[in-house]
Amino acid sequence: MKNENIENVNSSHQIKRGAIISYAAIIFNIVAGLIYTPWMIKQIGRSDYGLYILVTSFLSYFVMDFGLGSAIARFIAKYRSQHDDEKVNQLLGLTSRFYLYISLGIFVALLVVYAFLGQIFTELTPSELEKFYVIFCIAGFFSLLSFPFMPMDGILIAYEKFVILKFSDIISKVGVIILMVIALLLGYKLYALVAINAAIGIIIILIKLTYIHKNIPIKVQFNYKNNKLLKELFKFSLWITIIGIAQRLLINIVPTILGRYSGTEQIAIFSIGIIIEGYTWTFAHALNGLFLPKVSKMHLESNNQKEITDLMIKVGRLQLLIMGLLIIGLVTFGKEFIMLWMGKEFEPSYQIVLLLVLPGIITLTQEIASTYLFVVNEVRYRAGIFIVASIVSVIIGIVLSPSIGALGCAIGIFIATMSCHVIGMNYVYWKVLKLNIFRFFKECYLGLLMPLGLTLIIGFLINKYYPAHNLFMFAPKAIALSFIYGFLMFFFGINESEKQMFRSLLSKLPFIKQ
Repeated sequence: MKNENIENVNSSHQIKRGAIISYAAIIFNIVAGLIYTPWMIKQIGRSDYGLYILVTSFLSYFVMDFGLGSAIARFIAKYRSQHDDEKVNQLLGLTSRFYLYISLGIFVALLVVYAFLGQIFTELTPSELEKFYVIFCIAGFFSLLSFPFMPMDGILIAYEKFVILKFSDIISKVGVIILMVIALLLGYKLYALVAINAAIGIIIILIKLTYIHKNIPIKVQFNYKNNKLLKELFKFSLWITIIGIAQRLLINIVPTILGRYSGTEQIAIFSIGIIIEGYTWTFAHALNGLFLPKVSKMHLESNNQKEITDLMIKVGRLQLLIMGLLIIGLVTFGKEFIMLWMGKEFEPSYQIVLLLVLPGIITLTQEIASTYLFVVNEVRYRAGIFIVASIVSVIIGIVLSPSIGALGCAIGIFIATMSCHVIGMNYVYWKVLKLNIFRFFKECYLGLLMPLGLTLIIGFLINKYYPAHNLFMFAPKAIALSFIYGFLMFFFGINESEKQMFRSLLSKLPFIKQ
């Protein structure tokens, strides 16, 4: 009992420290990105930046972990809760060999695709296509090299080593920006951008590999064979693979569609939507994976739906607090900000940002339900819904993009997300997982609705009567809205336990301590 209490305390500390480091990394990434991204695009040009987005999104179709990362995290968490270290070693032996076989298949697929790049991207100019061949080779080589090491994140999550996992993210983000600034100042452009990302990726792999070797008691049994476990693993991974493919078809395929029907200028316009949507997604998913071991343990208990719904509400409210401010800020100040940040030629990106981000006010607050779906091995429902969403999105994008470009693809994504990810997934959480979704929406959203609505109205009024002409004038507006939001939430939104949590966090800051 004593050991179990110690484990619970250590787990809570890892979750808290992991979350703090996550948000620190995110804040750095956003602040640095807001300064670095427009400067970088000016240095390499919109066309080359569009090519960079195109190659990274295109390669993502081929280089994915095929669900094994999530499967490894789930199965290891399960075995650890049962105190069965031998099965952990056996599992890693099976998956390690499987990854090597998949790497060979990806290599063959990339060789075949390389031969047909000119026929795939018909809207690229000859000079753009020549550059694309080069960066495809650089990025493709790194992708193949890094692929067998994808299970490491699953291992770190399952063993609740969130600090090193999130610390690696910080090193990656800081390293890429610093080296890219140096490279661009020295006159290097597109090729350096791709090569530096690859080099930093290799360094991160070495850091994680060294940490796992020294701090996690695993001994991979490469020669272990178990057809039953392999079949179970493959069955679980299959659905995760389908989800992964569907997610890529939803957003990552857009640059490919635009590369075929609209050109690199529309890719660059859409990329701003990807960047800002990525920031909001990252903020909401800073807690991603941190609760997998906890939910796995709760699953072993009987009649656990109420406890999991409680946790879903608790975490969902925290995510809504963060997402609420971000989305209100984008709705009210977003158009002005994008023009000040990137220039007037990127004004169309505002509509794309709204269409990509708005569904997240619901989808990004339901991390616990999504995690629980994995724990109980019911991911086939998520896979089916995601596939439908992706097909709908791609069809609408192909129909609309020749006439209205990036906006057409964004409309397709919005319709697919709202109908499938929002309505469809909540039906699954309610009917399949037996979670009290109506209670979730009531306790998570209803209590925060008034301060959210008031902040939105105030934001529109500020933007109407105090237009900003540069980012220095814009910053006080954003800060003022943040303080208004915080004030309204603290006094009219959050409950007493949430207030106590924020007081506790504030009391630990060096400049507040007595």
